Amino acid sequence: MRNFYLIVNPTRDIGLEAAHRIETYLKGRECSYSINVTAESNEYDRYTDSSSVPKDTECILVLGGDGTLIQAASDVADLGIPILGINTGRLGYLTDVEKEDIVPALEALINDKYLVDERMMITGDIVSGSRVLCTDSSLNDIVVHRQGSMRVVEYEVYVNKKFLKSYRADGIIVSTPTGSTAYSLSAGGPIVEPGSKLFIITPICPHTLNSRSVVLSAEDEIYISTGKKDTAVAFDGREVSELPMDGGVRITRSEKVTKIVRLHDDSFLNVLHNKFKDIV
Repeated sequence: MRNFYLIVNPTRDIGLEAAHRIETYLKGRECSYSINVTAESNEYDRYTDSSSVPKDTECILVLGGDGTLIQAASDVADLGIPILGINTGRLGYLTDVEKEDIVPALEALINDKYLVDERMMITGDIVSGSRVLCTDSSLNDIVVHRQGSMRVVEYEVYVNKKFLKSYRADGIIVSTPTGSTAYSLSAGGPIVEPGSKLFIITPICPHTLNSRSVVLSAEDEIYISTGKKDTAVAFDGREVSELPMDGGVRITRSEKVTKIVRLHDDSFLNVLHNKFKDIV
């Protein structure tokens, strides 16, 4: 690899210190690169326009935390270009490289010493009757949640057009395996090997003692509706649309995948241990 595109979150890479180190190193190795610095004003802004990524780009370097990488993955999923996350944030479960390891990481990329994992993504169609109002994709999760008042909402969940369960809860998370270590985990969902192909449905603060996560095949179709006002749908934390009273959100496996670069041949369990040992 010799052609790179950098996506930088300036709220995580303070003073663009890590970005400048990468720029200096790539110049010295006569590699080509472009830099996109994300907007600070709105956390839901798209980090980059995929049309601005040069055609010859071989790897996208994302500087920030897991949230930055997740948003960037959604922005550039159509391109099929591998992404390497460089952690300038906090936990950095998805980001493979720490700031102090930037130079050896770049050297490994230039010498083609890396692996690429393909991560499943999911697509949500917000529908009203027979009309599709909007469509978006997520690497981590799609969340249907209440807005406004603190009242309990009843969520009707269907799988392959058959009724599964009614949840009285604050919301419903539909997660990918990658997202199993994010919001779904915080809500009590299981941790899943990230290369798996499946869905995880996890209720948020369910108003019952016997509600558990449900794991489904990636080939299934999930449909969630409420028939109420003041519920919304969020894609990887980006609140996209209110849920229509006469409709819902249809969730399926996306045709897109996110390609994540790995420089270390660690097992999933070893990575899990190393990332979580300091916060247990």
